[in-house]
Amino acid sequence: MIEFSKYPWITTRFPLPEGEKEEQEFLDIVKLIEKKEKQDAIRNLYVNYYLDQYQKARAEDRAFKLEGNIGKELRSWNRSQSFKKFKEDYLKEERAKFQLSGIVIVVTGTLILFFLRAILAQKFLINFSVDALVGAVALVFFYRNMKMKLKLLKSYASAKDYIYLDVASFVLCLLLKMWMPPTFDISLIVLMISYYIQRRKFDKYLKTL
Repeated sequence: MIEFSKYPWITTRFPLPEGEKEEQEFLDIVKLIEKKEKQDAIRNLYVNYYLDQYQKARAEDRAFKLEGNIGKELRSWNRSQSFKKFKEDYLKEERAKFQLSGIVIVVTGTLILFFLRAILAQKFLINFSVDALVGAVALVFFYRNMKMKLKLLKSYASAKDYIYLDVASFVLCLLLKMWMPPTFDISLIVLMISYYIQRRKFDKYLKTL
């Protein structure tokens, strides 16, 4: 059984090698990739490409094993069309994960802000119990997606700028709710603007990889 506690950066999308020898070879590759690459996202890209090629070789009943010089092997991967296609699809999935988490954060964040405003004003959409239940569910989804988003960002680069923008957006929403009448609410607009800024920033970064 492969122990991943030593490699918290690994997020596999393919079945792991089976058998003591195959597992050891995989761990050797993981160690070499970890030593060669400093960025978690790129490490994951290489590990998943290895697993993808391993599974394809297994399906075709042929051996798949890297040479001793991992640096040379990685350079060879980068030049291959199969790796370029795999990388393109991989980054598309990463972009989709970021976009999905961002949209969910916007929607659930808006619901949470509505509930907070309702508590302060003591004016609920239906009643306290129902509004509180919706707010609690929104908070759970908000937390899970924010956690997923930050984990994704930290694997590529510093998440500080994104965190600052999120915090600033929610603080602005709270201030606007205090200053403006209840009938006029632009929380959704503010959070959507923040999301689009972050999405463009993340997309731009992915294009540099």
